[in-house]
Amino acid sequence: MGMIELGPRHELKKLYNKPANRRLKYCAIVAISITIALMLAMLIWMEHLSYRQLQLMKGSAGLFAIIFAVLYAALVYRVYREYITKK
Repeated sequence: MGMIELGPRHELKKLYNKPANRRLKYCAIVAISITIALMLAMLIWMEHLSYRQLQLMKGSAGLFAIIFAVLYAALVYRVYREYITKK
């Protein structure tokens, strides 16, 4: 059992690789990378950071995770909206 796709993969790949959609994809990758970096930094330097610094880092990591989810949802929405309107 595989993933459910609405259309042929090569058509969707062309839509995902349009310049505007590619920028959204790269922004989402940057957001999740910052989230992962902050979480790893918290794990590595947990003993050396104050409670306030840890809370700030946790909040920032959560904020970037939310930004990632919004950007990814916008990307998927744009691609499938364009695919369905072309049909």
